This record gives sequence, C-alpha cells and structure tokens, in this order.
Amino acid sequence: MSDVNLATIDLNLLNVVATVLAERSATKAAVKLYVTQSAVSNAMKRAREVFGDPLVVRESYGLTPTTRGAELLPALRAWLEEARRLVAKAPVFDPRTSTRTFTVACSDAVAIALLQPVLRLLKKWAPSTRLRLLTLDRLIAGDGLARGEVDLLIGIPPVMPPGLEAELVYRDPLECIVRRDHPQVRSKLTLSLYASLPHVDLALFGDIDDTIDRALARHGKAREVAVALPHFSSIPLAVLETDCVATISSRIARAFAARMPLKVLEPPLALEPIEIRQVWHRRSETDAAVGFLRSLVREAAG
Repeated sequence: MSDVNLATIDLNLLNVVATVLAERSATKAAVKLYVTQSAVSNAMKRAREVFGDPLVVRESYGLTPTTRGAELLPALRAWLEEARRLVAKAPVFDPRTSTRTFTVACSDAVAIALLQPVLRLLKKWAPSTRLRLLTLDRLIAGDGLARGEVDLLIGIPPVMPPGLEAELVYRDPLECIVRRDHPQVRSKLTLSLYASLPHVDLALFGDIDDTIDRALARHGKAREVAVALPHFSSIPLAVLETDCVATISSRIARAFAARMPLKVLEPPLALEPIEIRQVWHRRSETDAAVGFLRSLVREAAG
C-alpha cells in the first residue's frame, strides 16, 4: 500500500461518505449532517477523487454503493465510532461502583502504617475496587509513575524527577525499640548507653542511612550497626533476638510494640521527624480516580 499524506485530505469527507453510503441518499445524508444537499454533493465529488472510485451510482430508487463503497462502509463506521470515543468526555468516576485496581508503590513500613486504614476506607467508600502494592525497587526499575503503571508512590522520595507532583501525607517522629526484657535498658535511654548498644538499622537499597551517625557525631559519639536489613518488618525480629536497639518511625515502633514484647523509648538526641509524601504523575492530575485515592490516603494517615 502506498503512503498517504493525511495532511492533504479533509477527514470530514469520511463522515460524509459514511453517511451517504448508509442512507443511500444525498438528501437524507444532508438532513442527518445538518448541511445542504449541494454541500454533500461537493463533498462526494472530492471523496471520489480521494478514493479513485465513484463510491455510489444513481439508480431509480436512490444511490447504490459501488463494490468499493460497500467495502468502505464497515471500516468507516468503525473509524467514526473510535473517533467519537477518543473525543468523548472521560467517564465519571463513581467509587461506589468502580472496579478499578489501584496500584501503589511503597515500603513495607508505609504498608504497616497505612494499609489497614486504607483498606477500611476502601471497603466503606469503594467496595468493588482492588488494591495492588508494589515494592519501591519494582517502581524504580520499571519507572512506574512515568509509564502510567503506578497511581501513587507513598514514602520518602529522594529525588523528584520532572513531571511528578507530591504532597505531605504525615510527619512521624523517630523512636527507639528494644526487647522488653533487655538487660541494660530500663525506662530511659541515655546518650552514652544508646551509643554503646549494638544497633539494628535499615539498608533499603543496600546502604545504611547515616542520619543517626551524623547526629551522634555532633555529640562526639559513634555506634556499631550489628544488623542491617532490607525490610522494616524484619527489624523487630532482630531486636527481639538480640540486645540491639533500633530507631524507627513512631507509627511503626508502636505498631510493632502492640504485637510483640518490645519497649518504645524516646531517643536521647534530637532527630528530625520523617516526612511521608505521596507522589503522582502530572498526567493523572485530572484522573478523578487517582484524586479519590489521594484523598483517601490523606484520611487514612490522619
């Protein structure tokens, strides 16, 4: 098939041809298209030049499609229907009836903090929707937000590539956990004891965050990280089996302590609270479903 330059063709002709072929009458086509009969006749003349075929022949009872015209009609109808679908307004999102699958990328810490309230709210407001969680490494490897495969990232984004928007979901102070029967820790951690204890820390992408090390260095102290783990959910298990201390967000610390024999203690030095944000791509700014999900996350965090 030779290349056709669509820029040289009036695509409105296709609508006229489809209507004439369907109605088998220039007069009826003109009425349906809200134009004059002469306008239809002129359009059909140009269409014959485009297709290199008469498209219709006049009979005593009206217009009859040529073989080429009859072949064109189903394809023209499909093309026009697709064109109408493309320019139609997006369907209204109704959470009560939607069956959409929401895809969220987050760490297991965010899942521990937010999964239960999010699920409760989805059950209440959008009972037929589904929730799919992805790990952060999966998000990064697949560039999920840019590709439109992920609705939200919830966490601590280290960088914000172009095209993304973010808003604060919640701030969470850091607290310490040790096992309840720890031989050295009673009801309070001193700075010296905190620095001397072995630590459990997170190595989310292989590297341990140095926030605590820098805070200790300002006091002339240093610590030893005895256990480095890739998942937040593993941290309390290591704490329970050792004399280690772990410093994690308050929501996570208290969620663990409610289920395990752990003590939650205030850190003996000033540490900035963590800031959890939700991040989305600008292309979803007008997606009512993603807007609903963002508001639901805010409510869950509250």
